[in-house]
Formats: sequence, C-alpha cells, structure tokens
Amino acid sequence: MGNNISTISKTYSTRTQCIAYLEKLRWNGKVISPFTGTDNVTKRKGTIYYHCNDTNKDFSVLHGTIFEGSKYPLPKWFLMIGLILNAKKGIAAKELQRNVGSTYKTAWYVAMRIRCAMIDDCIELNNIVEMDEAYVGGKKRKAPSNHPSISSVNTKRGRGTSKTPIVGIVERNGNVVLKVIEKLTTNNLMSFLKANVNTNTSIVMTDKLPAYKKFEEVVQHLTIDHGKGYAKGIVHVNTIEGFWSIVKNSIKGNYVAISRKYLPFYLVQAQYIYNRRDAKHDLFKEFMLRAVSEQKCLTYYQPKKAVTKIVYRAKKKVKC
Repeated sequence: MGNNISTISKTYSTRTQCIAYLEKLRWNGKVISPFTGTDNVTKRKGTIYYHCNDTNKDFSVLHGTIFEGSKYPLPKWFLMIGLILNAKKGIAAKELQRNVGSTYKTAWYVAMRIRCAMIDDCIELNNIVEMDEAYVGGKKRKAPSNHPSISSVNTKRGRGTSKTPIVGIVERNGNVVLKVIEKLTTNNLMSFLKANVNTNTSIVMTDKLPAYKKFEEVVQHLTIDHGKGYAKGIVHVNTIEGFWSIVKNSIKGNYVAISRKYLPFYLVQAQYIYNRRDAKHDLFKEFMLRAVSEQKCLTYYQPKKAVTKIVYRAKKKVKC
C-alpha cells in the first residue's frame, strides 16, 4: 500500500479497521499477553480488550505502544503518520493541525510519539564514511546599523558560539547516524565513531578539526583541509555537509526554532527519513510494525528520561 495519504484515509477510516490492522501486525492471529508472553487469554466481547488469565489483567493491542493512553482517534493517528512519512524535509505541528484537524498541543504530542517509533537501534556503517559536526539554534550576531564594517564585528556561526553542536556520520550511498553532543572532544567523537562504524572495514573522512586527529589510531583516516579546498579526489565531506543543509533548511523552513531539549527527536526523524530515501518497500507497514512494539519515550508531554539516552543507543549494547 505504501504511505499514500488517500489510500490510508480510505483503508483505515474507522477505529475497528485500525485495530484489526494493528492486531494483525503485532500478533498475526495469535494474541499474546504482554504480561506473560503466553496465549492464555480471553477476548472481552464487544471491546478491543483481552483478558490475561494468568495475571487477571486486561490489555489491548495498544498496550505499551505509542498509541497507549491517547484519546485521539486512531484514523487520525494513521493519517498523521502518513503525513510525517511523506514529509521528506519535516513537517511542523501547526501544519499537521491544519491537515488532520486537532489542537496544536495534540498534533505536537502525537508527532513526538511518532518520532519515538523512528528510533533506530542497529545501524552499522562501513566502507567510506564521512564524519562532521554542525551547529543549530540561535542567530548570528548582526553588526550595529551604524557600524561601518560588518567584518570587524563578531559574526561567528558554529564553533565558539552558544549554538547546539550535533555530530553525524554518513556512509556514502548509505545511511546516516546523528547525535546531539555536549562537547566536541576527542573522547566523545571517538566513542560515537566506535559505536556506529566498523573500524576494521571503513575509511573515515573528516575535516581538520583537532579532535579528530586520534582517529588514525583506530581506523584508516583521511582529512580534507577546507582552507585549501573542499575535495581532493575521493577525500571530502560533501555528503554529510549536504545532509546538514537539509537539516538546517528543515528547521528554518518548518519548525523555525527547536529547543535543545527536544532537538534529538527531530534528528531521529531526519535520520529515519534520510535512511529510507530510496526505499522500495512499504514504508507505512514498516513503521506500523515499529509502532506496535513497546515505545515509551514520553509521559505527559515530557521525556521519561534524559533525551540523549532515549534517542541514542550504542550499537554494541543492542542485539540486532
């Protein structure tokens, strides 16, 4: 089916249709209790609930998912998911509000829950990869209106400012991984590299930032001096810099401003969409399979724990 909005609207126009689809994805005909992992359950007639006979508790297919506890109609949830999946450069909660019909607060919260289901646990990059940092938030300083020369005023953008640093690694013709990083230290960058790149099979391209210098101790490492040019044969970081332009234009054009607290969630979305840019499979189905797995990132509009711990999980700590 894909994530065609018209098809989603027609196929899942009622709560019953949505529940049936989610049950098929999650259980495929054999209902399993989330409390015991067994099928010793009884259907509650006339409802979406099942009774776990071992624990004497009721549950539904929504238990432990991004849909749990939400009073927002499931057909509109499905529409919002389709809109976000189709928005290659992001979509603001205000636009979701207009397209689906909701309050702004509901559109924002539903969108944030959807991003929870976009978190990728297992991404390993290989071959030629590029690593670079970027900075988001705030504005560059402007010269006073009566100042004769803007060049003599501090208009720095990026390093040395109060902007939020983010770091990314992209495999050429492959996936990207992102992280909000507190400080651009060698240890932080090295940890991020080791968690996401197969250092035995990869060549890493970076710029001349001193914090990257020790990379050569663990991986084949080539650098490009931007003071002399932006590419020298295969040595460049143009792929990741092109991705940064997508992220920054998305923030500027759709969200205007994003708080540092919730920035990681928006990076999750940018990463998820980019990594499926050439996908030929059913993206809607793939996402919904994730959506019916347990996703508990937010409670009462607030992250359940430190955002960086929610959205960034080191590959080596997860069984793929």
